[in-house]
Amino acid sequence: MIVREKLFLVTTILMFLNLIFAQDGKLYILHTNNTNGALENCYCPIRPFGAVEKRSVYFSNFVKENPNTLILDSGDIFTMTHEHLKDSLMAEAYNLLSYDAILLGDQELTMDSTSLVDLINLMGKNIVATNIDYPGALKSHIVIKNKLRIAILGIVDSYAFKYYPKEVKDKIILIDPVKAVKAEMKRLKRKADVFILLTHQGADLDYVIAEKIKGLDVIIGAHSQSALEKPEIINGALITQAGKEGYYIGVIELLIKKGKVASQIGKIDTMKLEMPDDPTIMGMIEEYEKRSGRINHRKLDLKGNH
Repeated sequence: MIVREKLFLVTTILMFLNLIFAQDGKLYILHTNNTNGALENCYCPIRPFGAVEKRSVYFSNFVKENPNTLILDSGDIFTMTHEHLKDSLMAEAYNLLSYDAILLGDQELTMDSTSLVDLINLMGKNIVATNIDYPGALKSHIVIKNKLRIAILGIVDSYAFKYYPKEVKDKIILIDPVKAVKAEMKRLKRKADVFILLTHQGADLDYVIAEKIKGLDVIIGAHSQSALEKPEIINGALITQAGKEGYYIGVIELLIKKGKVASQIGKIDTMKLEMPDDPTIMGMIEEYEKRSGRINHRKLDLKGNH
């Protein structure tokens, strides 16, 4: 009997140690925000960059080299003017991209509900909305990578709707973001090892919320369209954001030791003209040009010079 109990104890300890050390290593996060309907960019002389047509290939290549990768978006995926054709094509493009979770931004939440539901269905992704009363959205989403349990939460602050008419703002129901996040983190205390918060409120408010909530590992922002080349760590949370219009992809590297985040670093990578294009998304761009009559002559000129 004693031998059996000792054997059980040893087995339990070994299983526990195996679980912890299996989690050790690096976890990568690719993140985007404020794409604003840019399947491709204007290729203006001061910023001759690509957008989603290059993002797709970047994602695929990165994940092939680093399978332990999460891909997240903090909202404002679609056009500010709610262009039906471009938004529909963008939703189809996002359906092809390997996003683990997405937060809706003000440009999504101010759409008419039927259009937004159609676009969400086209994307086919997990929508997180910790402080938003939105049908079908998740308060949080847990992804398991290398036995590490990663909780993804998302909040939108009322500041994101500051310049919208009152009748638009009145239709959007928001819960206090700090209270909502704290409550969800408490609920997930024994179910998650890492906490990532997607926000749509602006970089300044990201620093504020980091000070108010203990236990966050990463805050990935949006709305202010800030390109944070050297993310800061506030109250244990790495705060970052990846610009606008698809110019950049944010890259975060988390070092995991004993099932917890030991260190965080981040950067942004630019989608340069010479990067390869995704042929499927290029087909969508051609469809948009054909149906809308809008041709990106700057890109044709730039490619002609390469």
